[in-house]
Amino acid sequence: MRVVFLEAPEHLLAERERLGLDGRDEMWEGELHMVPPPSFGHQRREARLLRSLGPVADESGLEVVAEAGLYQGPKSWRVPDLVVLRPEQATHRGVEGGAVLVVEIRSPGDETETKMPFYARFGVEELLIIERDSAAVTLLRPAGGEFRPVGPDDDGWTVCALGVAFRQADGSVLEVRLPDGTINRC
Repeated sequence: MRVVFLEAPEHLLAERERLGLDGRDEMWEGELHMVPPPSFGHQRREARLLRSLGPVADESGLEVVAEAGLYQGPKSWRVPDLVVLRPEQATHRGVEGGAVLVVEIRSPGDETETKMPFYARFGVEELLIIERDSAAVTLLRPAGGEFRPVGPDDDGWTVCALGVAFRQADGSVLEVRLPDGTINRC
């Protein structure tokens, strides 16, 4: 169900904050987007990806965090599923001034596609979109102010700049190949 308020009632916003329901809310140039909690399957895939990317980020002197806000001014932020960032890009609010990799796990009806111009302006170096249900993978890099897809290699692996590769395996399994050759199933 899609709901549009021209002005959100203050008591609603206060209650969402009090209950902790506003953690994934996004502000799009002053317009509040109340994002529902992800499904268990979405959260499972996100957690497995976080565990896979963590050691690679650590070895590269980077950080990987789940559901951190990417802030571009006081009235514009988005909350992707995972962010890989340089330590200097972290602030007390979340992430500012770019990101190495943003991961969006696309669920039915989400706004991943609409977020792409923001990510390009924000300075995201790579955007990885994973379909929640099928595990299909799309890696994008900025070119000319927009994101363009990066194709898979001959074996079906799509390799990001961290040296981590992703591919859809049998069924709805996502395989993640780490730089040391280890393959995790997410």
